[in-house]
Amino acid sequence: MKQSAIARVIERDLLRADSGQPAIDITKCFACGYRMTYRGSRFCSERCRDRYDTGNPSYDEQRSPIVYRLSDGRPLSAGRYGFHIACAGCHKEFESLGLRCCSPDCERGYRERQDNLAIMAEVGIEAAPKKQCAAPGCSATIPKWRNGRKVSSATRFCSPKCAVRARTAKTA
Repeated sequence: MKQSAIARVIERDLLRADSGQPAIDITKCFACGYRMTYRGSRFCSERCRDRYDTGNPSYDEQRSPIVYRLSDGRPLSAGRYGFHIACAGCHKEFESLGLRCCSPDCERGYRERQDNLAIMAEVGIEAAPKKQCAAPGCSATIPKWRNGRKVSSATRFCSPKCAVRARTAKTA
């Protein structure tokens, strides 16, 4: 490339920068968020346009945090693929895609417990109520066994984390 041609290209770029117009208009696809050059359509492809036309949410709607509430008023937060809920078997929080338990073992244990409760109700036996955690905002029960040892009847909190939360709430 000759020196005069290079000078013309540089001069043209400088004049374009002075006009206030961007050299290239880069935008995001309305359906998938892919960075693309704007060519008169807000979709990067026909596939994205068809996906949006069939009722799927836009890219911004997919990214915005949706807060659903459980029956007790606690927020149900959306995860990357599903919702964060407490496992019905082990009560640990996990990201659910519509399942109530985090693993097949927890599901099996949950079903066995439900079957046992049904049999006990049929016979007329009531299950002993479980002791609840005394920390504010915690609805967990205190386990009877932890690491192969029986938990003391004087235990008030389900975990050390809840004990600290109760202490800080008491001082505040």
